[in-house]
Amino acid sequence: MNLKESIQKILSDKKVKREGLHVKHIALHILNINNTLFSEGNAISFDVFKRKVNRILANDVKKKRKNVFMRVKNPKTNKFKKGYYKLKPSYGQASVE
Repeated sequence: MNLKESIQKILSDKKVKREGLHVKHIALHILNINNTLFSEGNAISFDVFKRKVNRILANDVKKKRKNVFMRVKNPKTNKFKKGYYKLKPSYGQASVE
């Protein structure tokens, strides 16, 4: 499973679909899923990995077509929450059909 598919899997949770999730938490989930108790050989720095996840999300949001992710808006201020992403609603419905 590649990194983008792992992000989609994490963001497809029912509660996360509505509220979104911060990049830090997405990266932690992916690292926890892929690391085992005794794996120490190919340990990657959390900051480096978080930057990779953030780069994938930010580049996908900038696409005009075929983007899967979207940024989360704060309903009170109507501005984007820094670092929060969720699945695009149209993408979630298309994958169910």
